[in-house]
Amino acid sequence: MRRTGVRGTAAAVACLFIASATASGQSTATLAAQLSQGRVVLREVRFAPGSDRINQSSAVVLRELARALVANAGVFLIEGHTDAAHDAASAQLLSEQRAVAVKAWLVSEGVAAGRLLAVGYGASRPARPDGRRNARIEVTRVQ
Repeated sequence: MRRTGVRGTAAAVACLFIASATASGQSTATLAAQLSQGRVVLREVRFAPGSDRINQSSAVVLRELARALVANAGVFLIEGHTDAAHDAASAQLLSEQRAVAVKAWLVSEGVAAGRLLAVGYGASRPARPDGRRNARIEVTRVQ
C-alpha cells in the first residue's frame, strides 16, 4: 500500500502495532526494547504552536530515542500527528513538517537518514480526536 506523505523512499509500509507506550523518562534501553517490538509513542515531543519547531523540552526524549534507534537495526517510520484544531490541509502539512523535523533531529544525533521515513497523518489521524491540543510522534519499525 502506498502511504501519502512518505518522505525518503516510497514503500509499502506494514506498520506494527505491537508495543505502544509513552516514553516519558524512559531510558535508551527501554526505548530500544519497545522499538525492537515494533512501536513507541512519544507524547513528550512538543512543538511551538502551529509550527514544526521542536521545543527544547523535547531534547532529552529525542536524544534517548536517537540512541535507541542506533541500537536497533532496521528502517523506522516517524509518524507525525496533529490535534483536530486545524483544517484538513493545514493539519496534513503541519503533521508532515513535524515528522520531517523529528527525522532531521534524529539524523543530527547520528541516526542514518536512510533508516528513517517520515509521514504526516493530519486530519486522518488526529493526535486527540476530542480537539484538545496535544501533538504526538510515533515511531514504527517497517523493516
